[in-house]
Amino acid sequence: MKGPRERYRDKRHEAAPIVSHPATEIEAIILDYLPKGYYADPHREHRNRPVAQALGLRNFILLDGIPLEPVEPLEYVSLAREITRTLPIEIGPGGRPLTKTVYLACIPGADKHIYCYPFEIKDPKTMRIIVETVESEDPRVIVVTSLEALKSVAQERGLPTKILVVPRRPLTYNDLSDFAKKTLEEALRKAITDREEFFVEFFNTAAPINIRLHSLNLLKGIGKRVLLQIIRTRERRPFKSFNDIKKIIKADPVDALVEKILEEIRGEARYYLFVPPPPGSNEPFLNYMDYIRKHMRRR
Repeated sequence: MKGPRERYRDKRHEAAPIVSHPATEIEAIILDYLPKGYYADPHREHRNRPVAQALGLRNFILLDGIPLEPVEPLEYVSLAREITRTLPIEIGPGGRPLTKTVYLACIPGADKHIYCYPFEIKDPKTMRIIVETVESEDPRVIVVTSLEALKSVAQERGLPTKILVVPRRPLTYNDLSDFAKKTLEEALRKAITDREEFFVEFFNTAAPINIRLHSLNLLKGIGKRVLLQIIRTRERRPFKSFNDIKKIIKADPVDALVEKILEEIRGEARYYLFVPPPPGSNEPFLNYMDYIRKHMRRR
């Protein structure tokens, strides 16, 4: 399998799609919970109802959504995609169908089905119409009639049972509330330390970007001399923990990763290792998050 350097230099990968859609995220960590809504939210429907801002754990995409129950900052949640359907709910005067826009919270199951919960519908008659219509339109979709059933799907996938329903449009750093911005660094630190094995693998697999620059050089505290020590050490034996790395770089590798990822989330990086660049950006994206996942699956 090609490493990031080869993929970066291969012309076939020069125009690789940059995916920054919330649908690529299935789990997130909460940055802020606003029980009365957020007046500056880019999604109008989130300005006068409970809303939470969060950081996706797969590609560090910022997003917001409607929590199906109260959440707390730094709490892990599952992400359900918000899908809208306009359905004929009943027959009006003259036999004309009366329609209603229905909001569904959808989570992919382990069995390749999509499980959806109509999170704003309480009427049994309307629920029956939703089940019959949606499932007949797409047999892959299964409509569940309770939040507990949706939680069970999340639990089967090994995800948290608290659920955030996210729209298609992600957030930018400037969209975050002041509290969310303050929480972001702590949330990143928690996400990295809780997945130590994954991020240690970055130090084991990081490759040169070009003949003058190595991916590890983009982290604070890693110059040419330290880089050479890292490469020599991992050739003898791969790193197993952050403590192994700390002995060489004489600094906290978590701090270095947090600083780099924050730079990328803010859209201030020259090279993007982990976070997709902002839309319209021409800066190189090496997509180490995806590379490490594939690498660890093939070990």
